[in-house]
Amino acid sequence: MAASPNIAAIILASLLIVFGIIHLGVGIGITAKYRKYSDIFRQSESLAIFDIIVGIYAIATGIVSLIAVIRQNSALSKYFLF
Repeated sequence: MAASPNIAAIILASLLIVFGIIHLGVGIGITAKYRKYSDIFRQSESLAIFDIIVGIYAIATGIVSLIAVIRQNSALSKYFLF
């Protein structure tokens, strides 16, 4: 039984979505945990903002990647995938 050539791309896009969810959770966790110590942990706020931005971007890229692979749309693949 031969595997579809799109399986690797679907797995990679799914892992990208999982990576984004993890980063989003870490960013929200840092924000919630260190909010009351904002004067001392200013660097943690920057890290939390970075994690949230990376998480949102990774989730959006993963969703567009899945759509491009499933629909086999080369125009979406060209602009959004690396």
